[in-house]
Amino acid sequence: MNNTSDFTMKRSVKITIVSLLVLLAMVFANGCYYVFYGGQEKSMAKIRRGESLNLYECCSIYTMHMALWMFGWPLSPEAALECFLLHFPHQEDDVVRFKASKGFMKSAKIAGAVAYLADKPDGTAVPVAWKASRDYALGSPEHRTAIAVNACKVSKAAIDESTGEYEIRIVCAMVYPKYSWTRFNLGRFSIFLHEGLFRYLQDNGWLSRYIAEYVYHP
Repeated sequence: MNNTSDFTMKRSVKITIVSLLVLLAMVFANGCYYVFYGGQEKSMAKIRRGESLNLYECCSIYTMHMALWMFGWPLSPEAALECFLLHFPHQEDDVVRFKASKGFMKSAKIAGAVAYLADKPDGTAVPVAWKASRDYALGSPEHRTAIAVNACKVSKAAIDESTGEYEIRIVCAMVYPKYSWTRFNLGRFSIFLHEGLFRYLQDNGWLSRYIAEYVYHP
């Protein structure tokens, strides 16, 4: 009796695992079809005409966004985590704080802003932005930081006025632009994504919004 029960349990687990793998494969296949065979363009055309997207389109865009954080870690772990968190409820003015890593701070643009703020008074801020077509490329030394916080505000905040200790805060609103497409140059091939599709999901409650704040102590 126990042997039969164990066999049934093992078989149920195998069936469940195989079913999940098949489901993931189908979702991935649909995402590839939607991204590379005109699905994005058709949905964006409807948005520009003021039309609503259907359930299939919204689900396709949602899974496309899931793919960003599932497969985006090697390109920019910070951006992948940001995308992952958008799948959970937040208020638009919620601030999610991260510790800026060494890899993140290797950006020459961020380093330049930090150097500029070194002798400036508390509360001073400078805007920093990147050119997506150039800086999102895999070969760009800026790609890791650019993908995560383009565009952002870099500011100086005092910690202890008596010692002059301060921290650098890099702030970026996690809100997609309404009408924008981005090219990710991955070397031998490129991927084009219409960020306006993700904005549609944010406007309709499928994805949340928040403010990302990276903290660095010089």
